[in-house]
Amino acid sequence: MGPWGIALAVLLGATLTESGRGVLRKITREVIRAGYVVSDKSSAVVGDLKEKTADLIAEVKAEQAESDGHSPKTATKTKKAAAEKNSTDN
Repeated sequence: MGPWGIALAVLLGATLTESGRGVLRKITREVIRAGYVVSDKSSAVVGDLKEKTADLIAEVKAEQAESDGHSPKTATKTKKAAAEKNSTDN
């Protein structure tokens, strides 16, 4: 029968009894709760990763602007002006 057959038999038997349904409900709630916790934690990790990536991109842009002979503020102003020009051209 194998382990999957045994697991299926236990699950089927548990659903047929009142106490078995209560146990399955508790287990299901705990599984859902664990999934929620994992989802919440992973969202926090992804948010932190996005923030760190944005900081690194800003640093690289500032370094690039300095190596091109522009101050970072001038480079930012130039990019904003170009973006505004593009939006008015369309």
